[in-house]
Amino acid sequence: MKRRLLCVCILIFSFLFSLHAQETHEIVIKPKKYVATIAIPPFSCKPGSEEIKSTALPDVIYRDLELSGFFLRPQNDKFVTDTNRSDLTAGKIDFPEWNRLGCSFLLKGEYALNPSSITADCYLYDVKTGARIFGKNFGDYPKNAWRRLAHRISDEIVRYVTHNQGIACSQIIYISKLGKGKDLYIMDSDGAEQRALTNDQNLAAAPCWGIGGTEVYYTSYKEHNPDLWAMRLADNQTGVISSYPGFNLSPSWCEKTQRLVLTLSKDGNSEIYTMDNRGKNLKRLTYDRAIDSSPSWSPEGNQVVFTSDRSGSPQIYVMDSEGLNVKRLTFQGSYNDSPVWSPLGDRIAFASRKGGYFHIFLMDTNGANWIQLTEGSSNNEDPCWAPDGRHLAFTSNRTGSPQIYVINDDATILMQLTKNGKNQSPSWSPILY
Repeated sequence: MKRRLLCVCILIFSFLFSLHAQETHEIVIKPKKYVATIAIPPFSCKPGSEEIKSTALPDVIYRDLELSGFFLRPQNDKFVTDTNRSDLTAGKIDFPEWNRLGCSFLLKGEYALNPSSITADCYLYDVKTGARIFGKNFGDYPKNAWRRLAHRISDEIVRYVTHNQGIACSQIIYISKLGKGKDLYIMDSDGAEQRALTNDQNLAAAPCWGIGGTEVYYTSYKEHNPDLWAMRLADNQTGVISSYPGFNLSPSWCEKTQRLVLTLSKDGNSEIYTMDNRGKNLKRLTYDRAIDSSPSWSPEGNQVVFTSDRSGSPQIYVMDSEGLNVKRLTFQGSYNDSPVWSPLGDRIAFASRKGGYFHIFLMDTNGANWIQLTEGSSNNEDPCWAPDGRHLAFTSNRTGSPQIYVINDDATILMQLTKNGKNQSPSWSPILY
């Protein structure tokens, strides 16, 4: 796994190496206390426009909103379609009927598809009051990017209704083994549009997002050493950032400081270093005989959380960005690893072994108030935060092979994103508009 303590990685890597605009009406929903039902009838098609399946956009929006944790879809899609048809016949919205169906919100949309682009006009209503929350035009998106259009609509609904950041307009990179090697892949936040970014048929590991969401960094054996590579997503151009002898592993990018923190073993022991996104201005942070690994920046870039076995077992520590003021955070559990700082700065997610299996936990940044998110007889590892600080992606072998899942911070939502091959080490992008 991406962030399993480096002593395990050393054994694995060494073996492989040896083998070679409207006035708005805003409503606030309090997270975890209220889930609203939203109806999204089939989108109508503007006259003269090319047609797509009328439920294509609503289906994506429904899935996004369900994943947000704030919304549910009506139980009977036929009632939604029939009520919408009655509205169109009457020329007005029958809000009492939508309310009778148990809907709190109603989204009506019309799209226009031409040979080069797609746009949509959307209107969101509060069913109880009949007030229009927004009326907006979304576009122009490329013709084949209709899912991106749907994601943008989803995020606007979340923003207007809950005042929270939506995550539909984000992506996840991960490592997938479908053939001989392990390659870098990317998918939408809902698991759709999975595609390969590399086809090296080699060993790739530990990806992270880079500067402004335009680059990704990952470890690869492409040149027969575990080097750190960068890929520019605009054209998939790649290049080596760090190729010190030994491991160049587990990068974490800080947008505030424009620096990477990572693990290097160039001096004979695994230590934490920082550098810029082209491998320059190297600075060593840790000096210890123990194995120090799996670093993650705080959002402000003034602290780094990491794993070390300097106490005799793998535990989680924090230090400032200069490597000073090292403090141990975890004192319970015999194996705590893979710490990642929430983008909101308030919590740290990590993997902890309990009852013989690894599970995903949350804790405050001072190590207090542990919350266990996963359970059962399977390993759950590699946590990473979504940009909203409310969802996490992680790796689990609960179906027999490692796959990537999404869970929210109160464990009321769980969604499997990947199913084919073996998939691990997710990293969640910032919002990508």
